[in-house]
Amino acid sequence: MKHFPLTILFVLILFLAACQNSSPASQDTANSSDEQNYVLKLSHAYPTTSFVHTFMEWFNEEVQERSDGRLAIDIYPSAQLMPPDQEMPAILQGQIEMSHTLSPVLAGFDPIWNFYEMPFIFDYDPNDPTVFIENRIKFNQSEDGGQQIIKMMEEKGLKVLSLGFVDMFGSVYTTDTDNLVTGPESAKGLKLRTPGGIIGPETAKAIGASSVTIAGTELVTALQQKVVDGLLTTPIYANDAQLPIETLTVVPLFNTVTPLIISLDKFESLPEDLQKILVQTGKDLEEYGREMVLEKAKTAFSTLEDKGVEIYYPTDEEIEHWKESTKPARDVFEQQVNGGKELLKALEELE
Repeated sequence: MKHFPLTILFVLILFLAACQNSSPASQDTANSSDEQNYVLKLSHAYPTTSFVHTFMEWFNEEVQERSDGRLAIDIYPSAQLMPPDQEMPAILQGQIEMSHTLSPVLAGFDPIWNFYEMPFIFDYDPNDPTVFIENRIKFNQSEDGGQQIIKMMEEKGLKVLSLGFVDMFGSVYTTDTDNLVTGPESAKGLKLRTPGGIIGPETAKAIGASSVTIAGTELVTALQQKVVDGLLTTPIYANDAQLPIETLTVVPLFNTVTPLIISLDKFESLPEDLQKILVQTGKDLEEYGREMVLEKAKTAFSTLEDKGVEIYYPTDEEIEHWKESTKPARDVFEQQVNGGKELLKALEELE
């Protein structure tokens, strides 16, 4: 009985040693079991067949794989939750976390996005879509260009994960061969549906046409019923949406981008490793989108031509006339949009 306390002490020492040896593994197990899963709600206004949606499906698959299933994107297409112009306020109010939207829509939230709706801002070659695509990417990646716009959005509580695109530049399309636009003068009097923002209407006005606002869901009917004579739109969209058009004039009158945006508050509330996954996947989305759009852009004009669309390619002299005629739209951006002069200067330095 004299040695009983020593025996107890020896047992206690062994027990404590065992606990210390097992504590790291036990802590790892606890951390693993406590890992939280996150689902981010994303809204966009476009059909499931569009690049806007299929790019988000790719993004979701990549994010889930890279996070081992801890992070997923719940995608609501076709404006199921809300119209596109309500998506940014909804993000800031916490109703949704993300949106894949278009620059003309964002122009209603912040006029700086009107930059991409200006005519002739990126060099192009109608026979080689790579030229236009690479020039747009160059600006998007420049510190004083696209990256400056991204910083401006963070100041408003929005984080841009990807500054990508789903199409080529926008041109003039009409519903009747009698309205084929061969130059600014021949567009006089036409009623054209234009994208959102302040620049589209100014571009139409500069060539003597009138601008009409029509929701995307009503566009095909409006074209069929000749509510408008045509529109400013892009070739991949014109093909995919099977727009009832008969002519196309290849002039770069706007240059829409499709940013992927998340609430800055929500982004910063996520674990650091998930933040890094979102940022890196956003960068990879830009490259994935580039490859997909370039591949489809190579045949966009020829596909329309095969459908019977008459395509007009202005001469170099006519292009210079287009540039001069549409300059007032560029002047509006420079004079009326805060930060517009700086962006145009950044663009000029890149050229």
